[in-house]
Amino acid sequence: MVVVSRVLVALIGAIFLSIGASLIFNTAEVAATMGLPNMDAAGYGTVRADIAGFFIGGGLISVVAAFRKTPSLLWPVQLLVGIALLGRIFTLLVDGPVAAGWESMGIEVAILVVLFWTKRAWQGLHL
Repeated sequence: MVVVSRVLVALIGAIFLSIGASLIFNTAEVAATMGLPNMDAAGYGTVRADIAGFFIGGGLISVVAAFRKTPSLLWPVQLLVGIALLGRIFTLLVDGPVAAGWESMGIEVAILVVLFWTKRAWQGLHL
């Protein structure tokens, strides 16, 4: 169970890092797939700083947590993903399901489930 949880958390981290790197190095294309087409330079800066920062920060913490088997490192990623999910729920209520993105909400819920399960699986491990 510990090995599976470590692999899953490391995989989440690697995916987050990949998305973050894509946002930095291929900003226009990746941002357009996220519903942010036709931005100016300030928009690119915001995507690179804020959205890429979200993914790179969450990815780095996830990878470090997986390699160190440290459950206390999982809460920042849980917080980031949880806040993103709350933003989607607000969007669902205000703008409807298309704007909220059911797929993204499902992915965020799945990530939270994995992180909470992992935190529980790692409790009490000799560190």
